[in-house]
Amino acid sequence: MAQNFSNDFVLVPSGSFMMGSPATEDWRENDEMQHKVYIDSFYIAKSETTQEEYERVMKKNPSQFRGKNLPVENVSFLDAVEYCNEKSKFENLTPCYSINGQKVTWNKNANGYRLPTEAEWEYACRAGTKTPFNLEKSLDADDANFYGHYPYQIEQNYFDSSKLDAQPGTYREGTLFL
Repeated sequence: MAQNFSNDFVLVPSGSFMMGSPATEDWRENDEMQHKVYIDSFYIAKSETTQEEYERVMKKNPSQFRGKNLPVENVSFLDAVEYCNEKSKFENLTPCYSINGQKVTWNKNANGYRLPTEAEWEYACRAGTKTPFNLEKSLDADDANFYGHYPYQIEQNYFDSSKLDAQPGTYREGTLFL
């Protein structure tokens, strides 16, 4: 029997935003030129896919850090696309992707699960802000799971971290849900 995961998604309303980052932003890459992007409304999962959910659909768990309620990791782009297709079939929906070797084609008319586009992902992550982080300040180890000893802008404040928005924090050495 197919399980309906649709309650795990939220509707992100349509809108526009400046994708990319200003030339003055720290840690900016050369391919991040700012440009205006218009986004149609779309659904996105409220949280990462758990190992339990991934294993229920794919019958395997590639994760290094084990725990049924932890996010699945060690998943490639192709693994994620295959998961979307399998989850769609699991719920009697039309898969969104055709896969031929390393080539993936997206059927935009399909009603199955899909990955957000790069623009949709950035739009959702920015959450209406114009700053590098959706909190409008630098993330710290209480806001996200990352190498907490190396917060944003540490390079120019290495000897005086009191100037940082986020102080160095705990390095958890694994995955978790915050």
